[in-house]
Amino acid sequence: MHGLLAILNLPSVSSAYGDVVSVYPFWLREGLDGEWLGIDAPWVYPLLAWAPILAAGVAGPDALPLVWMLVVTALDAVAFGMLLRVPRGRLLALTWLGLQLALGPVALGRIDTVAVAVSIIGVAVLRSGRTGCAAAAFTAGAWMKVWPGALYLALLIARRPRRWILAAGATVSAAVLGVAALLGSQQALSFLLEQGDRGLQIEAVAATPAMWLVGAGDAYVYYDRQILTFQVDFDGVGRIAALSTPVLVVAVLALCALGALAVRRDHGREAVVWLAVALVAAMIVTNKVGSPQFVLWLTVPALLLAELGARRHWIGVGAIAAVGVLTQVQYPWTYGWLVTGDPLAVLLLTARNLVHVGILVGAVWMLVRATRRGPFALSADERREQVAHAARLDEEGVVAEAALEHDRLGAGDARGDAGGEPLLVGDGEEPVARDADDERR
Repeated sequence: MHGLLAILNLPSVSSAYGDVVSVYPFWLREGLDGEWLGIDAPWVYPLLAWAPILAAGVAGPDALPLVWMLVVTALDAVAFGMLLRVPRGRLLALTWLGLQLALGPVALGRIDTVAVAVSIIGVAVLRSGRTGCAAAAFTAGAWMKVWPGALYLALLIARRPRRWILAAGATVSAAVLGVAALLGSQQALSFLLEQGDRGLQIEAVAATPAMWLVGAGDAYVYYDRQILTFQVDFDGVGRIAALSTPVLVVAVLALCALGALAVRRDHGREAVVWLAVALVAAMIVTNKVGSPQFVLWLTVPALLLAELGARRHWIGVGAIAAVGVLTQVQYPWTYGWLVTGDPLAVLLLTARNLVHVGILVGAVWMLVRATRRGPFALSADERREQVAHAARLDEEGVVAEAALEHDRLGAGDARGDAGGEPLLVGDGEEPVARDADDERR
């Protein structure tokens, strides 16, 4: 898979590898000349985004594109191997490869690629019960590209005791900021402000109506050489761009509140997974940036859905894969048409962004549903479907029997019986979300 994507990233085939070929080596050269972004000057990325750039630049800026491919392939191999060790790992690993293929060459050519691998490692260690390690991985990912912070928030809401999660996040953050302080940085948090002044990127959901006006001359596309993106300008664009960040913050806070209620009512991983989907989708839909690599953010939520395995979960995975395919067609293959406002390219963008919105709406609906119903927020037919899926994955039927027992316990809890047991249970200091796989172990 990575070999195919590497071929598609060749400059003679596509422009998808442009950041790795031009931007990252340029930043590295500037650093070697004495001005490190995020240390000596403001930067749009958190500080740990330097980690993959420095790793790939070990042989110098000129060799960075080749070494980058080797580094991300090796890191993906580590994450892939760890994923194979969790329950249903083969299915999840194949799903991940399928999502990479759907998105195409850009899946390997961005810092987000590394953040995804780190987050998948976090999920793998979480499934082995090491909550603190998972929280540390998600925090490290957030110090690369922010969005893994959504996974950290979902974990914080779902797991108790929370002190280990908070301690892990604080430790990683303190380490990053401590190193920055030792290097004399006064720009370690500049990424929080650097996004504020940028305009509306043409792929952003909020830019979609304006892109339809480009052909009529009521809006125009320009290239921002400082941000290195194509943006759209029209009457009122400043107000929309300025509102996007506050809307994003409000959306995340509202979803955290809804997710906390859903987890409390539902007690299971069902609500937690939909919370992760909703948080990541909201960070995309409300963002004034709409870069193609943003689809990578949905990889981990997609794997969490695939692990649950019911029909509606696979519908969610399918929607995420569809976004990947539409995004690949848009970038890199037809991006030149989009920049000129070609109607077919704008129609493709509209379809892609509508699916993004649909993923968010669907995830929010499932969270609302979880606040209103019993322990799994499942109908009888849905639960039977999940039990049947579990039975197919276990020759002895142990998983299916455990799931049926969970139904009995959950029903008792919904009736208020003393025998009803919530799913968030555990011994000692590390409660775990009990499900069919835990019963099997």
